[in-house]
Amino acid sequence: MSEQPPKKPNLHAVPAILTGLAALIASLKHDEREARVPQQHVAAPSKAVAKVEARPAIDRWRIVVDRISVEHDGSPGDTDWRFTVEADDDALFAFQQDGLDDTGGRNVAVPKDAGGVLRLDGRDGARIVIKGWRGRLLGLGGSPDATGEGRMSKNGAIGPIRVSAPEADGGAFVFHLSADPADK
Repeated sequence: MSEQPPKKPNLHAVPAILTGLAALIASLKHDEREARVPQQHVAAPSKAVAKVEARPAIDRWRIVVDRISVEHDGSPGDTDWRFTVEADDDALFAFQQDGLDDTGGRNVAVPKDAGGVLRLDGRDGARIVIKGWRGRLLGLGGSPDATGEGRMSKNGAIGPIRVSAPEADGGAFVFHLSADPADK
């Protein structure tokens, strides 16, 4: 039998691999820098430059109540509530939410069909006001039992809105709304 030379440990290949890896990283960084740096030899603009139109601002938004976190439902057991949502003192929509409950694990409600369309008409956003009336046998009373307000920016961002009664046990909720561009 012929004797084979002893095998060298694979460590002798490590410097070559590291050198190749360093070269690859350097070339990728170079390509990335070239992509970010504008070219210096751009043709001069012609006198007849086309007017670039700014993207028109979104004027119509579909506002939807995604969920209601119930801190206190306003009575022992579950409670029926009726809410209205207004934007800059104009009514957007109203909805009934039955069986709101502040018991842990049951204290988040997802309303159905709680939404409306808001037209900004060039404004930089809108003040959103939510009013709530606790369910009663004789219908709605005059002033709301709970109120809260927030703001929608012109790009449709709406933060959580806390709606609460003046008294601590009269009802307290956090509304999570969303706004999406509405079809014209």
